[in-house]
Amino acid sequence: MSNRVAIVSMAQVNYSEKRAYSPEELAYRAIQPVLQETGLRFLPAYEKGGIDASLICHEHSRICRPFSAALVIDVAGGNLRSDEKVDQDGAVGVLEAVWQIASGEFETVLVVAIGQDSTAAGAGNAVENKSFDPFFCRPLGLDNVQAAALQAQRYGHKYGIAPEQFAAVAAKNLRNARDNPLALRSGDFSVADVMGSRLLADPITALQTRPLGDGATVMLLANETRARQLTDKPVWIQGLANCCDGYFLGDRDLAEAEVMTMAAHKAYRMAGISDPRKEVDVFEVTDEFAYQELMAYEGLGLCEPGQGARLLESGASARGGRHPVNPSGGALAGCCHTTIGIQRIAEIVAQLRGEAGARQVDGARTGLAQLAAGPAGQFQQVMILGATP
Repeated sequence: MSNRVAIVSMAQVNYSEKRAYSPEELAYRAIQPVLQETGLRFLPAYEKGGIDASLICHEHSRICRPFSAALVIDVAGGNLRSDEKVDQDGAVGVLEAVWQIASGEFETVLVVAIGQDSTAAGAGNAVENKSFDPFFCRPLGLDNVQAAALQAQRYGHKYGIAPEQFAAVAAKNLRNARDNPLALRSGDFSVADVMGSRLLADPITALQTRPLGDGATVMLLANETRARQLTDKPVWIQGLANCCDGYFLGDRDLAEAEVMTMAAHKAYRMAGISDPRKEVDVFEVTDEFAYQELMAYEGLGLCEPGQGARLLESGASARGGRHPVNPSGGALAGCCHTTIGIQRIAEIVAQLRGEAGARQVDGARTGLAQLAAGPAGQFQQVMILGATP
């Protein structure tokens, strides 16, 4: 990428679903530390030296409030300058901000991702059901949990992966989450504990899904000139891509991570990476459901198809392993739906800046953040990030 783009600051807040904050309060709590770190102010577009534009990422259907981003514009300083909405995960907003800066349109863009699972409590099934095709799947009452269960069953059947091996992912990540101050769930859970938790849709149990939460993640992105003015620890966006699979579940082989592989290859090519097993130091992948991490090992090129469980059992994806995956605890540690992907980016930023505390991966210089969204990971996004220089 000729016009280099960096993440120069980021902040996060993460609360259990019982905390009563408005979207504006959530956004403000994450925006304020970014302004303090960079010393920037919100200025009108005709005044130089401030933040040029903002992107507000939220899922309108889940916030359950009309014009739900309208008041967040004020908190994000959107008055008299460019502001856009992304009705998706904040990771998609980061990608959009990269293109806005790389195009030369803006020098700095503030990405604000907010979500409130608490306001959509009890309505998740009805909201998600509308994303399925209206003729075959929607009448069955399918939601994302049930679609994930279908994928886990198909994946396990094709490659001979047992439910206990899915549960082992949750045990690993919840153990990692003990060192994450933002975690909503953590602990030393055995595979038996995970398997024995409440069954949601076979083979997925409650400890194999993310705890719901309310939260916000904010990032400031800048071009190379501004980035070097604003921080001495910029994290550079080296490669990025996304890809979307078919709409109808029946048109897909749910056991395969084809579109993830396509997105990963594009991102690797942009970043100049030929062998991710040797050139990427730390990975943060979507594990909204535990089995997804095993599929990510395969889709991102860490092992061959069907070998994800074996890679996990070898210890390679542990925090001290050859390919540490989700040292933060991943989404299984808890987050709101709109921040699953952007939190993966945020953790990579913390790792590459050496600010991950007890979960720090030694010598991390290059990291990968992956987002899987939609029924059975229909949408995939991969981003490669690198530390200074």
